[in-house]
Amino acid sequence: MHRLKQLVGREAEVQRRLLGELLRRGAQTKFGREHGLEAGLSYEEFRARVPRYTYESLWEKYWQAAWQGEPDQTWPGLPAYFAKTSGTTAGAKFLPITPESVPTHVRGARLTLAFYIVNTGRADFVNGQWLFLSGSPALEKTPAGIPYGRLSGIVHHWVPRYLTKNRLPSYEVNTLEDWPQKVEAIIREALPLSLTLISGIPPWIVQFLETLQAFSGRSAKEVWPHLQVYVHGGVDFRLYEGRLRELMPGVDFVETFPASEGFFAFQDMEEREAGLRLLVDNGVFYEFIPLEEAQEPQGRRYPLWEVEVGRKYAMVITTNAGLWAYDLGDVVEFVSVRPYRVRVVGRVKNHLSAFGEHVIEAEVEGAITAAAQASGAQVGEFTVGPRLTSPPCHEWVIAFLSPPENPHTFVEVLDATLQKLNPYYADLRRGEILTRPLVYTIPLAQFYGVLSDLGKFGGQNKPPHLKSDRSLLDRLLPLAKPLLQAPVS
Repeated sequence: MHRLKQLVGREAEVQRRLLGELLRRGAQTKFGREHGLEAGLSYEEFRARVPRYTYESLWEKYWQAAWQGEPDQTWPGLPAYFAKTSGTTAGAKFLPITPESVPTHVRGARLTLAFYIVNTGRADFVNGQWLFLSGSPALEKTPAGIPYGRLSGIVHHWVPRYLTKNRLPSYEVNTLEDWPQKVEAIIREALPLSLTLISGIPPWIVQFLETLQAFSGRSAKEVWPHLQVYVHGGVDFRLYEGRLRELMPGVDFVETFPASEGFFAFQDMEEREAGLRLLVDNGVFYEFIPLEEAQEPQGRRYPLWEVEVGRKYAMVITTNAGLWAYDLGDVVEFVSVRPYRVRVVGRVKNHLSAFGEHVIEAEVEGAITAAAQASGAQVGEFTVGPRLTSPPCHEWVIAFLSPPENPHTFVEVLDATLQKLNPYYADLRRGEILTRPLVYTIPLAQFYGVLSDLGKFGGQNKPPHLKSDRSLLDRLLPLAKPLLQAPVS
């Protein structure tokens, strides 16, 4: 922790040195030979020799061979594991995890809790039970005998021995595949224990805590009076914060930025608005593409020392897991450059641009948050997509926990806020190319039911909040009803 504080002002130097080490190791691989990697290359030479890579291109050219047991593809030797994760546009992805990269995930989690203790002076939670609501720790094996499974399952096997007695759920419960059955089993297991820390993706923690209340007739704080810390990440927190604070009053919330590809940032200050501290010496070399160029093949990549505060960037990473100029897909905005702190604002592919509006996830989440606050509503989940028939507009399907007191206000603020946040959408509205949004309501259980049918329910899955196609909308709309019986005038 002291070392991390000393990095301020030297972070660019640390990143350059890290790139040099990655190049030295990468030169020993098939990827390195094909791209002319060698120790001593400058950043500019690296950028010129290594183009951006997607998961699909790295899998086809290198990782599929590693899966079959061919060593030295993008990192020396064979991967220690493959992390299975849900693809954004297709099926499962399998990302290499190396002996060098596994500890970086553990280190990120450890730093998160260490800074929390220092900032708050509260370490009581260390002696209680810790609940991680995540995917199964059960691992399978590739044809070459390499273990694979969810990252949470892989890290499960790397938790320090002295912490395993505190960890929930048990291995047997955690391997249950049916999500509702797993949640109920976790509740039964945790009810009599003294839970002090809970971790998981916000929408599934909301569902877990509401199931707990229905099952036991008591709130989380009544069941676990010593519950102190909730560690979260993976989605924009604003949509879920109000409900989570109701379900866990008095609990401290700590945000992280982890992924199967690496552990990138964590909340190192009590003030959440300060952003997340980027880990510059944790096996990840960062590059950034301005969001407006992110989907252009020749979009310019900038190193960390050239980014600007307040600008949105798509992240590109090179790591000690053998990822090279890899399109991560996440969009961040820099809050500070001394030290480097970011705010995660969405996904490059999770955008809505059926009409050229280029709306990103952070903008629709900002709009629905403002609409809920203005109308006294509380949102459980939602998604938005395009209505392509006349009149063209955006269609929203929302599962309200509490409906708006004035539905007209909700729709008006939703539309006005999105116009304020996105100038392209504002132009389309002013030009009457798009009409006012149509908003539909659906019971939360039915929303989750559709996600379950699509294999996107529970665990590490993130509910898709916007899409440029109608694949999710068309599944939800037959179960939904209009929020307004007549259009907003």
